[in-house]
Amino acid sequence: MKSLIILSTLTVLANASYEKAQEFYDAAEYTNAIKEAKSSTNEYSNPKLHLVWAKSEEALGHTKQAMSAYERVAMLDEKDTQSRLKLLEIYNDTHRNSLSSEMSKTLQSYQLTPEQRSSLELLDSEDISSFKAKATVSVGHDSNINVSATSSALDDYIGVTGSEGEQATLFSRFNGSLSYINELDEKGGWYLRGDLKAFYQNNASAHYYDMVVIGAEAGIGYAGDGYTIYLPVGYDRVNYLDVDLLGQIRVMPKVNLTFNKNFILNLNAKYASRTYSEVQYTGMADSSYGAGAGLYYLFGKNFAYANIFWEEYSSSETIHFSFLDKQMLTASFGVNYNVADWLVSRLDYRYRHGSYDDRSDLLDLTDTTTRADDYNQVELKLSHFFAKNYELFLSDRYIKNSSNYVPAEYTKNIAMFGISANY
Repeated sequence: MKSLIILSTLTVLANASYEKAQEFYDAAEYTNAIKEAKSSTNEYSNPKLHLVWAKSEEALGHTKQAMSAYERVAMLDEKDTQSRLKLLEIYNDTHRNSLSSEMSKTLQSYQLTPEQRSSLELLDSEDISSFKAKATVSVGHDSNINVSATSSALDDYIGVTGSEGEQATLFSRFNGSLSYINELDEKGGWYLRGDLKAFYQNNASAHYYDMVVIGAEAGIGYAGDGYTIYLPVGYDRVNYLDVDLLGQIRVMPKVNLTFNKNFILNLNAKYASRTYSEVQYTGMADSSYGAGAGLYYLFGKNFAYANIFWEEYSSSETIHFSFLDKQMLTASFGVNYNVADWLVSRLDYRYRHGSYDDRSDLLDLTDTTTRADDYNQVELKLSHFFAKNYELFLSDRYIKNSSNYVPAEYTKNIAMFGISANY
């Protein structure tokens, strides 16, 4: 009992010491905060104590002492990303290039968003010239590969029997991407970036809906103090429905603003134009423009995000298909969380509202209003990183689209299992 009382007393004293150091730091009494931290020897295993110590040294301009304290935090808490980001900044500022490169690689092994990885890449060294590659192979099941309403709903709407309705199929899929970035002059200046991507899906019992997508993108950007600007031009080619279906040209400027190394604000815009190769589809040609914003929050090895994007579509041909002139508002939210050292979870939700200019009374819809769609998508993904660059994953995606235009109402579920290699 006596030992327990002594242990409890020491624990209280240790917490009090950390809290006192934090109070000194909050009051901008950095010298006292350091003294308090140094004297708290019975709490040297607490990474929070060393973090206050590091921030106090940094506030006083003691770079070397701050670096040592941040390194202690990184050793004591492998999930702490704040200290690693600070170390990356100090290593770069003090020209410790080998340490900077190693720290950047450690950070990039975390489950960060592409925008966050891009921002970190531009802090990596004074002369960036690097390739990144990712390849994913997966198999899965799609309950509605043709994105159709049910056969009964179509029968009632058309007034016939025997409508095809939903088609389910097993599939195999390949995703590949290659990215290159190069700083043209010096750290914090102009840079070039290029990206290639390839997608192929083979459906076991619905080959009409097999898909191939090839895309390329190149652009120039500028990295300033806490922000990046990037202006890429891209081209995509899609083979679908057993034909070379369409080509798309797009311009998508992006701005990333980094706040305190934990928050990243992404501003983006787009213009795109799609043309169709086959005569029967030329009336589907359209152009679109839009703008949006996203906020990313990094905490430990985890992150959360929220995005919103608005788009306006208009037909490019005088004689065109229905439902091309429309407005889309998309909002998405998600969190990526490390459940354990061997298991990472990700939950994403997406909502999209579509408003169409075509009036339903001209198109024999269910009422005399314009068509409106509400799209909901929820996806859960579990990942196991069994080696430095390799990931096994299992995912399930559920989609429901509601509409006052019956043929556009559908649900579908996509379950997948796959492996990714990321370099």
